[in-house]
Amino acid sequence: MTFPDWVWVFFPMILFISIQTTSSQPISLGFKCTTPNKTCTSLIDYKLPNTTTLSSIQNLFQIKNLRTLLSANNLPITTPQNQSFPSSQILKIPFPCLCQNNSGISNRRPYYTVVPNDGLYHIAAEVFSRLVTYQQIQQVNGIPDPNKIEVGAKLWVPLPCSCDDVDGESVVHCGYLVASGNSVGGIAQRFNTTEKTLLDLNGMSDAKDLKADSIFDVPLKGKFYYYCYTEYFFTH
Repeated sequence: MTFPDWVWVFFPMILFISIQTTSSQPISLGFKCTTPNKTCTSLIDYKLPNTTTLSSIQNLFQIKNLRTLLSANNLPITTPQNQSFPSSQILKIPFPCLCQNNSGISNRRPYYTVVPNDGLYHIAAEVFSRLVTYQQIQQVNGIPDPNKIEVGAKLWVPLPCSCDDVDGESVVHCGYLVASGNSVGGIAQRFNTTEKTLLDLNGMSDAKDLKADSIFDVPLKGKFYYYCYTEYFFTH
């Protein structure tokens, strides 16, 4: 039996990793999302852990239609499924979001199927490039011991998202991967929003608290909002 290429990223290293069992305290999930049971489409930046094809990405995140993935990344509609992208390339992943308990997480998608000698840390940190923590996967799947997961089990990976309007406007919330040297003000300018809006969305009181490689809630509006949503609804 063979497995997709992303399963083997750093695979030999994970065989010896043991995770301390987390406490029973709930782990923080998702972005702020205040409208109960509201659903929408969100985006998140995925940094490829290795050279990967669009087909592998589509399968990993259970994106039903390739066109949705192409549209989210402004790629030509003629781009083939076997088109490959290099390690560390960032692609935007569209996915369904659900708002519950004042936070938003992906609506029962994607699921990851556990393979032999797998581990929650490997799944969270290496397969999904730290979009979530192993504790978050453990919590939403009700796993008592993170060191004991069954081969073949399908684990829900709770990507952070939101469906809230922002400043009275409909937006697409994007989990933006903060790069080294980014500032809140710079991100605000790039995405046509304000520093205050970004700080409020992300529950931050000081812009200096922004950390590289973190996932930051950024509202996308205007043409990008329209483009993303029409593509999503016409292809599902």
